[in-house]
Amino acid sequence: MQDQDLQSIANQLSCPEGDAGIDIGNKMNVLNQIITSQTIEKLSPQKGESIIEIGPGNGSLSLPILENLGRNGHYLGIEMSEVMAEELQRNLAGNHCTTKVVYGDCLEVQLKNESIDGVIGVNLLYFIKDLSIFFKHIFKWLKPGGRVAFGVRSDKSLKQLPFTQFKFHIRTTAEIKFLMKDAGFKAVESSFFNKEMVPFGDTIIQADSVIITGKKS
Repeated sequence: MQDQDLQSIANQLSCPEGDAGIDIGNKMNVLNQIITSQTIEKLSPQKGESIIEIGPGNGSLSLPILENLGRNGHYLGIEMSEVMAEELQRNLAGNHCTTKVVYGDCLEVQLKNESIDGVIGVNLLYFIKDLSIFFKHIFKWLKPGGRVAFGVRSDKSLKQLPFTQFKFHIRTTAEIKFLMKDAGFKAVESSFFNKEMVPFGDTIIQADSVIITGKKS
């Protein structure tokens, strides 16, 4: 592939646009099914909680979160892609708990301090330029005892993909955990899951999973 093709893939992965964005969203549902399930399991949403998902895409993989939250739960999806936010709104309508979709940058979203039980994000952290600011921002949202769970691919796995030279901010697991601790998170832990062969459109790629969790005291 030419650089412009690789850059186009990276652009769509970071912020899907138009019909191509809808297509990439559907492909990511297949690629991310396992890592999303692992991340949700680590977050362990409970009945009646308030949970934020940052970068949920079209929301097809978010439905287990809503099921866990139940009728008294609250789900807020923050999505930077306009087309994904529209798809998310449609896919979550009438499902299980109170839902709200916000289209925009999560760093610009202002919520009441200590009002959220948990924050989840899958394949999100590479697209955030300053993780220190990000972690401190979401830390304020969490209630005491609140927790976070982030699903990522390892830095070694990402560096093997040609399009990650564009748009991606690749970091080691140790770097991410250090920044979380610096923001105030406690009990910061990571779990590594071996590579699996997963479909991405017409190709098959190797993808591992790293789930990083933390809590607010």
